[in-house]
Amino acid sequence: MPLRIDRRQLEGKTMQVAGELAAEELATGFNDPLITFASPLAYDLELEEQPQGILMQGTLSITLSCVCGRCLKTFAHPIELPDFAALAEYEGEEAMIQEGDFADLTPYLREDIYLGLPTNPLCRPECRGLARKAKARDLRLEVPPSDGSSPWGALDQLKL
Repeated sequence: MPLRIDRRQLEGKTMQVAGELAAEELATGFNDPLITFASPLAYDLELEEQPQGILMQGTLSITLSCVCGRCLKTFAHPIELPDFAALAEYEGEEAMIQEGDFADLTPYLREDIYLGLPTNPLCRPECRGLARKAKARDLRLEVPPSDGSSPWGALDQLKL
């Protein structure tokens, strides 16, 4: 169920909302084979009506299930946004979706969570990749000892 609020209840005051947003609702249009939403998005927000829109402030948290980009192990990756703040504007290019007196705030939560997603998920920073191939990969990356010659010396030897 999306985060929808009745704007009539918010007129001239602040409102506290807390709850969970289903992972399916959050993942609308999201397609990444390495990342799935393992839990619902938990939110605790204070909503305040402003002249130009609705100001949201509070906390967001979710746990992702990620596949390591190096070793292919599955691991949990929590995302915590303790200082979430967004302005859902009434009008303009990024205006909130409104149906009658109800406003849908889900896209603003989704946007900040998407910005917190790992671009290349790793189970740990020092992950060396798949065990059997890691040693061969490390050997390929070793730099041969320098004999003082130019690094372009091997190219100078080519006869084309």
